Amino acid sequence: ENGKAIELDRNLIAGENGNQIISEFREIQELNTRCHMNTYNIILSPSNEREFTNTELREFGREHLKNLELENHQYIMCVHRSTDQPHIHIVCNRIDLNGKAHNDQFISKKCQESAEKIAQNQGLLTAKEVRAIKEQELKPIKQEIQQAHDFSKKRAHNLEEYKEYMYSKGIEVKSTLNKQEELQGLKFYHKSSDLEFKSSEISKKSGIKDLIQNKVKIEIPLSQSYKDISTEISKNSYDRGMSR
Repeated sequence: ENGKAIELDRNLIAGENGNQIISEFREIQELNTRCHMNTYNIILSPSNEREFTNTELREFGREHLKNLELENHQYIMCVHRSTDQPHIHIVCNRIDLNGKAHNDQFISKKCQESAEKIAQNQGLLTAKEVRAIKEQELKPIKQEIQQAHDFSKKRAHNLEEYKEYMYSKGIEVKSTLNKQEELQGLKFYHKSSDLEFKSSEISKKSGIKDLIQNKVKIEIPLSQSYKDISTEISKNSYDRGMSR
C-alpha cells in the first residue's frame, strides 16, 4: 500500500511476496479439495481514541485470531496507516495443517463479538458505541436536511426547482442513476459540514418517492420501482377524481 502497510506478524509461512505466500496457502488447501471458500480476509479497526504502537496492534490481531480459534492456522498480519484510523489486515488460511476447514458458521457475528471483547478489555469504545456517538453528532445535520427537504418539496413544481430550493438552504442534491440512465436515488451534500448522505440515511420521507407523492414533477426517466409508484399514485388520483 505505497509503503504505508507494515507487516506485524505471520504464522507458518516464509514467503517474501504475495505469490510465494499464496503458493504456501495452496499447498495446505490441497489437503482439503472439498472446501472452495478457503481464505479469510479479516479487518480489525480499533477506535482512534489514541495512537497504538505496532506491538499493541499485533497483540490485538493475535487476540482476535485466538478468539476465532485461528491462531494456529497460516496467516499474515499487516497494519495499514493510509487513513486517520490505522486498521489491521489479516489474511488467514481457513484450512489447518491437518486439512480440516475452520467452521465459518456465524463467522461475521463471531468477529464482531471478538472485536467488542478486545475493545472492552482495552477500555476502548466498541463499534456500537462509536456508531451511537456518530449518530448523535450527525443528528442535527440530518434534521437540517430533512427540514430543507420539507420546505423545498412544498414549493417546487419539478426536480430542478426542488434542487434550487435545497441549494438555497445550503444543500446540494445529486441524482443517482442506474446503468440505464434512470433515476434511482438522491444524495444530499451538506455544504457547511462537507458531508454527504443518501436520502435513505435521512428518513423515509426525504427521497424520490416522497417527491412523487408531493406532486413534484421529475422530468428524467425513473427506475422501474419509482415508475410503478408514480403510476399507482396517478391511478389513485384518477380514481378519486372519477368518484367525485
